[in-house]
Amino acid sequence: MPYTHCMAKDHFETHYYQKGHVDWNFNVLFSDQPDVERMVQEYRPIVSRPGLYDPIPAKWLHSTILRVGLTDDFTEEEMLKVVDILAPKLASLTLPEFVFDSWWLWGGNVVLHISPSDQYNTIYDAIIESMQQVVGNERTLKSPHGNFIPHVALAYSKDHHDEIEINHQLSNHPVVPASFNVTSVSLIRQWPTDGHYEWDIVRDIPIGLIQ
Repeated sequence: MPYTHCMAKDHFETHYYQKGHVDWNFNVLFSDQPDVERMVQEYRPIVSRPGLYDPIPAKWLHSTILRVGLTDDFTEEEMLKVVDILAPKLASLTLPEFVFDSWWLWGGNVVLHISPSDQYNTIYDAIIESMQQVVGNERTLKSPHGNFIPHVALAYSKDHHDEIEINHQLSNHPVVPASFNVTSVSLIRQWPTDGHYEWDIVRDIPIGLIQ
């Protein structure tokens, strides 16, 4: 369980999100996963803290595969071309069942890591390849961490400086990890609001067989 004490910063300021700005994103959505919703509700009392934004509602829980960029910078025509190229690649994938294997305090955010990460990464690789085919390598925004790290945020940092206490609470109140299947990736228009993100779904892209 990686943990590093730090002075948490506002997640939305750190990532330059502002109300009124809309992004294109490729996300895996969890609103139809009952075991994930169960787990989120169990975590809720632990991550309900004054210095964190409110826990993310289950219907907005998601895993960001790729933040493409502003809708001002990428046309819908371009994005639908990406979807056309991406669709057969995702349809050919055979993915296992996934599990949230551990929690992290990452930049002040409370996040859950996804395993097996190498299998989850195949979704990211397919999206990057498809983006590059349509908009080129220079316009394709890749993971800012150097490599893709599969995770889901439960609550975003605001201004808290009590990471040690959050670490203590998480360590002393274990929650049974949820398992889940990924059957589609959604191209969405996304914007920040009230401490989490909301979106409009433009296209759901099915993923192939589940083992």
